[in-house]
Amino acid sequence: EKCSPTAEASDEHCSQRASECSSSGNDICFDGYSTSIITKYSDRILLTESDTKARSSRRKEKQKLSSDAKCKEKFDYNTEWMGPPPWDPSVGGDGYPKFLCDVMIEGLAKHLRCVGLDAATPSCRKPQPRELLDQIYKEGRILLTRDAKLIKYQYLATNQVYRVKSLLKHDQLAEVIDTFQLKISEDRLMSRCTKCNGSFIQKPLTLEEAIEASKGFQVIPSCLFNRNMEFWKCTDCNQLYWEGTQYHNAVQKFMSVCNISE
Repeated sequence: EKCSPTAEASDEHCSQRASECSSSGNDICFDGYSTSIITKYSDRILLTESDTKARSSRRKEKQKLSSDAKCKEKFDYNTEWMGPPPWDPSVGGDGYPKFLCDVMIEGLAKHLRCVGLDAATPSCRKPQPRELLDQIYKEGRILLTRDAKLIKYQYLATNQVYRVKSLLKHDQLAEVIDTFQLKISEDRLMSRCTKCNGSFIQKPLTLEEAIEASKGFQVIPSCLFNRNMEFWKCTDCNQLYWEGTQYHNAVQKFMSVCNISE
């Protein structure tokens, strides 16, 4: 019952309650009156977990959650191919696909070269992100990478970077071909230098010419001397190639990966 200043019995009751509270050392007496207040206003006075933390801690936690959400949103946005590619004639390109594979997927670069695609690699072993970006902008390439951190650079155009999702080289090659809708023909297989990405001379070399060109540089197996074979030389690094067993095995392998029918 609520204390009334005009009721003597109530005054005695209130004094007795106050005395009991004081002697018990509690700030609040949980008798019927106090319990009714707590019951009525419980939804307003209950503390949540965040209320028990210092205000500065709650502010830092909110900032971290906001930062994580923005990073995730940017990462999800940039990992998907946006297009069009820089070689597309609609944006002033020459129509020839060109890629730059970072150091994490150099094996993919060799596979792309094997199917006749222009696939460069960084000039140094540990290039800075800005160096990679300068190269793709200058040469009109698309950067292929598996580096999630590299994707987050704000000044990186969405149509000049693609994060490769597959782990195996054959799967990576199939993924790139499918993503960029590339058309691979049999006559383009093994048409680029797998060592440096260069192109081959227009006219093949004879055995005598190949032996002369390889002096001090490359050894031609003696088993090839009695065969009527043609040799192809890279115009950039001078590496010599010929159509031996390895060549034919590679052609069959990439015809299968690229779904080229004989």
